[in-house]
Parts: sequence; structure tokens; C-alpha cells
Amino acid sequence: MKKKSSAREQTSASKRVFKQLSNVEHVRLRTGMWLGQNSLANYQQHFFVPVSSSKQKNRSLAAVPQGTKKNSSHSHKATYQITSEEVTDIPAKLKCLDEVCMNAVDEYNRNRLDKTLRPNKKMDELRVTLHANGSRVTVEDNGRGIPYKNAEHVFLHLMYGENFDDAARTEHVAGQNGVGVSLVRIVSKYFYAETCHDNVLYQKLFTIDEAFLKVLKGVSLSTQLETLFIKTIEEQGTFEKLEAFKKLPALIQKELKTAFKKTGMEKRLTPIAPKTLPATSNLLRRGTRITFELNEAYFNKLAVTFSSRLLRQYLSDIAMTNPPLRVIFTDRTSNETYTFVYKRGLEDVLTQTNLDYYKLSHQEKDLGFNLESFIVLGEGRTLSWVNGNFASLGGSAIDYFENRLCDEVRKKPSLMQAEKRLKITITRNDVRKFFHVYHVLNVIAPRFKSQDKSYLINDLNAPIRRAVDTNLERLIKKINLLSHIISECERRAQFRDFTDATKEVKRVSRTYIEKLIPCSSKTSPAERVLFLGEGDSAIAGLRSVRNPLCHALFPLRGKPLNVKDLSLARVLQNKEFKNIVAILGLPLEGKITALSQLNYPRICIVTDADYDGYAIRSLILNFFFEYWKELFSLGAIYLVEAPLYEVDLVNPRKEKKRFYCINDHQFTVLMKKAKAENCSLVRKKRNKGLGETSAAAMTYAINHNLLPIRLSDIKKSRRIQKLWFAKDEAANRRQQIASYAQLFFSE
Repeated sequence: MKKKSSAREQTSASKRVFKQLSNVEHVRLRTGMWLGQNSLANYQQHFFVPVSSSKQKNRSLAAVPQGTKKNSSHSHKATYQITSEEVTDIPAKLKCLDEVCMNAVDEYNRNRLDKTLRPNKKMDELRVTLHANGSRVTVEDNGRGIPYKNAEHVFLHLMYGENFDDAARTEHVAGQNGVGVSLVRIVSKYFYAETCHDNVLYQKLFTIDEAFLKVLKGVSLSTQLETLFIKTIEEQGTFEKLEAFKKLPALIQKELKTAFKKTGMEKRLTPIAPKTLPATSNLLRRGTRITFELNEAYFNKLAVTFSSRLLRQYLSDIAMTNPPLRVIFTDRTSNETYTFVYKRGLEDVLTQTNLDYYKLSHQEKDLGFNLESFIVLGEGRTLSWVNGNFASLGGSAIDYFENRLCDEVRKKPSLMQAEKRLKITITRNDVRKFFHVYHVLNVIAPRFKSQDKSYLINDLNAPIRRAVDTNLERLIKKINLLSHIISECERRAQFRDFTDATKEVKRVSRTYIEKLIPCSSKTSPAERVLFLGEGDSAIAGLRSVRNPLCHALFPLRGKPLNVKDLSLARVLQNKEFKNIVAILGLPLEGKITALSQLNYPRICIVTDADYDGYAIRSLILNFFFEYWKELFSLGAIYLVEAPLYEVDLVNPRKEKKRFYCINDHQFTVLMKKAKAENCSLVRKKRNKGLGETSAAAMTYAINHNLLPIRLSDIKKSRRIQKLWFAKDEAANRRQQIASYAQLFFSE
């Protein structure tokens, strides 16, 4: 029997607790809200990979026009491949790097449009260094720097920046909310900022230094007071205005001030004369330099090391979408340095690929709208950059671009005629799967769905509509889009008709099957033979020796599916088996009572005489046995045993004769016989696979060496099939293999 809760317990349970958190506390408590997912995630990542015949070919590089090892002076031109891979990382960690780098990119874009700046004073370089521990990063630009009166607020406070006046904006900048770099500072265990503006260098460590913390603990303050000091420093950058500090003895105040200054936590202002600084000086001459290392505590205690490969691609993206900005990446984990420079942006990469694409450029200066889209023929992942920021999810404007393009293409007369002729409906998806797009979009005051800036929400339908409509005809012509769509629709209609036909007729036209090499249609069906070969190499060897009147060829791709205990409906989702069923005209319901029901009454399996070949032939036999056991009793299934050895012998009468041996045993027997008859071996060729088998040997195999596969005991055959192919027989299979191995070695 449950006890009744006491009045005190009920009061405690119903008590409501409200809290007001500071900005720092909220960011650290709800890091994911500000920076995106702060735990491990699997996501798709693009890579622009150079493929070169040089030594770089074997290096896993991102797209780098100039990617050189440290102390190397040469560079390589490369042909690029654009790939998409699933990677595992912490999105919020990468977003922190992005927030810092995007500040530099925004400075670059401001400098480009600033006519008051002399060319040699404009930012043209971004340097990023990954330190040896893999988690500390330095980001440096050579822009104008931040005025020292504003610097501390920029790094210390949320909602502080220079991008809030939308009405007066003319630059294409990514920063909008004034929170990015200060967020990084809040979630870092080390954050050091330097910025030089008008020859005044500002420097400050914004995180608690261990040496200062040691002094703070050494002055014997209460735990509550220590916590208050740390919280005040993290939120205000100093503790001197704290009332509790003012009440401390003068000696303790001095000790804390000294430690605060000595550790660099107190801001330093240094006049700089760039022309008089020695070349070896590490002092910042112009621009901003930030060094940070994230705190694992705010990333679910996961490692916050950066992937060098992801950084290379990320920095390459920055250079590609902001030409001709020079981006230099120094990777101290591998002691390599990479330089990224793209004079024409993304087009520099695409011109070095085998992709068919159309470059759409559209600018509307009155709206501050500038779109450069590369429509690439073929399926792929659409990638979007907005003001240099990679919007991984695209945006409403990106969706509208694709929808508008698809809808306008669907209106073309040739597609409407194809719909009527083929009795199909061409949808947006039918069009969309024939292209993907790389967007480089620059707009005034971009708006994103969240702080991670992955999805753009600006209403840009009008300029995008004009961009698509203006370029539509040239786009279609350049990549031949309509013919590809029509060809696919024809294939789809053929497949539909083919599927319907297999349910109603016994034979299916073989013209619908890709890779099938049919025999003559004039040949009597009873004389036809289908060779199922292990890959294109087997078919290539058979093609030159086959009888085209009665021999058809079909290559098998890869290792066939193990169909044991699978429904036929499930198996027919496999392309290889679906094609075999269609080629042979196998019934999907009922049994085969006579070979005349098949398009090919004889089925010959041709594989290499190795373990892969044996596995393939076994899986094909398993397929036929699972659904059409009667094929074995009707005498339809054969194995082609291609010769392993081709041997030329000369007898004492100087007569040369060729022999073919299927295996090592036959070769051994032949050699013993040759020795007994005093014959000389003049040629021995051991075929490693069907690709090396001569035409004469292949002719011998298909004419004289077909091994019929029959079933003497159907129950025993079922037991054997279950042992070797059922998933729940793994233990018995291991035991059987061990027994075979023991017998083999004992013999």
C-alpha cells in the first residue's frame, strides 16, 4: 500500500524555481542554441580533390591551386574531382572557427568597396595556423584592425558590432548579430586577441590564466568570493570595479593587479611603427590576430581537435568564394603549409574537372544582389555560400531557384510532347535529378534561420526569377539538358512497359537490358545459350569466340546477393538478378515445366578459377535453386570450366600438340604422361583469370568443357544450401570449414 506524501514533500515538489542567467552562463549552459550541435554528428561534407600524376596524387588534399609542403617552392596544377563524403565531427566546434574567420572575410569585403583606402592598405590575406596540439588555432588578417576603444567590447560582449544599420549597408558581409567572436571567447579555455588599428596595437588574454588563478586562490578568499571574481572577469574583462575587490587589503589588491597584468589578462596598448619594426618581430603590424582553444566542457567533454583535412577544405572554400583573397593555412601537426588563391573563384576549380556546367551570373546593383551559380549536369549535392558563409542547408531562395528552373524547363514543348508520347508525367524531381548547383550568392543584410547560418531566409524570389528566366535558354543549350531528361523518361517508360510485360508474356525483349549482348533473333529458341560471366573481363574473352547466332553474353557486376530466405520481391530489387530474370524470361509465379518456356534453355556460368570466382558461381547457383529448382532437373544449368593451364608438348617425332588442363591435378598427370612418353614441354601458360585466357582455350571451354549441374537428392541439396547460405548457420559453417581444413592438411 502506497504511503501518502507529506505536506512538506508536496510543497517541495510543487515549488517553482526561476533563474536569470548572464550571457556567459546562458551560452555555456545552452551552447547548442548559439552555435549548433555541440556533440558528434554525421553529416555530408564536400571535398574538392586534386588528381595529379605528381607526388601529390597520393595525398589527401582539399582543393588547393597551390598546395605545397613546408620549405617547398614548387606547386602543381591538378585536375579536380568534387566528392561528397559522410564525416563525423562536432558542428559547433567548426562553427567557432567559422565565426572568427568570417570576421576577417567581412573585413576583406568592406576593404574592397572602401575607396578611401589605398590599395596597399586593403586586406588581401588571411592566415590560419593549426598548432601542434591540433586544438589551438590562430586566425590573422592584414585588414584595418579594430579601434582599441571598441576592441574589448567586440570580444567581450554579445550584441556588439558594426553591422546593425541595415539601411546604410552597402557591403556583402556575413556577420549580422554581433555575437560570433564573443561566443567563441565564452566557450574557449584560451582566447588571446591582438588587433592593430592606426598604429596602435591592442592585446589582451580574455580567459583566466592558470598563473592568475593560482594567485587568486593563494590570497585566501572564500570560495564564493573566488567564484565572483572569475565570473566578473569573464563577463566584464576586469575585476577592479567589483565592490568586494575594493574592500580587500591594499596589499592583496596590488598582488591581484600585478598578476592580472603579468599574465596578459589586462589590456595592453602599444604604439606601433610598422616601418621600423624588425622583420623578425612577431608584433602585429596591422589587422587582427586571434588565438583560441575551445573548452571541452562545453562540447560534451569531447575532444576539440580539428581535422586538418576539413580545415583545408573550409579555407579553400573561403578563397574560392572571395576571389582573389589569398588564404594561407599552416598545419603544424604535419609541418605543411598550403596557399589558396582563386582569381576567378569557383570557376578556377570547375574548369579543371570533367563536369559539364553552365555559369549563371546575375547582378542587380540597386538591390545589392550578386549571384554566381554553376549549374552542373548530373546528380550531385547542391552547395551554397552566402557572403562567403557556407549555408549547408541552402535556404528558401536556393529552393526557389531550383523550383523555378525545374518548372520553366518542364514547360518546354519537347518535354510536353515526350509526356504525351510516353504517357508519363515529368515532375520537378524528374528534372532536378539531372543537375546540381554551386551557388555563390552575395546580398545586403542576409538573414538566417539561426546563428549557425545554415539556412538563408531572405525573400529573394524576384531577382532569382529574373536570373533564371534570363539565362534559361543558354543554360539548356549549354548542358543539353532536355535531351538527357527525355532519354531518362524513355528509359523509365521502357522499364514500366517491361515490368508489365513480364507478368503477361513469357519472353521479354532483351534490348531493354543494359550490358546484354544478345544472340541473333533469327535463331531457334531451343539452340540459344546464355553465358553469365564474372565481370566484363570474362565477357570480353567470350565475345571473340562466341557463336553470335546462338550465344548471348551478360556480365555480372560484383558479388551477387545471397538470396537464401529472402522473398522474390525483395530479390528483384537487386538490379543484377532482376536483369537475369528478364533476360531468361523466368516466371515470377508457378514452375517451369519445359525449357521451351525460357528465352535461353541453356545457362552457362563462367567465372575465374579462384575463391572469388567460386563464391560468385555458388551464389548464382543458390539463386536458381532458391526459386527455380526445376532448372537443375531440366538440365538447364552448366558451369564453364576454363583451362587453368595451356600446354604445348612436342613428341619424339617433332609433332607439337596443345593440351588444356582445368586444374593443377590435371597438369601434374599430363606432365607425368609426357615424361613417360619422352615428350618435351615447349610452352606452359598459367591463366590467372579469364582475362588472360586465350581465344583458343576459351573456345575449347565452351565447346568441350561444360559441366552440367544436376540434383541427385533434393533433400540433401536443401540441407547443403542451408548450411552454406543460411544466416543462422554461421557456427555450423565454421565447424565444417575447420573440418575441411584439418582434412586438407592431414592429406
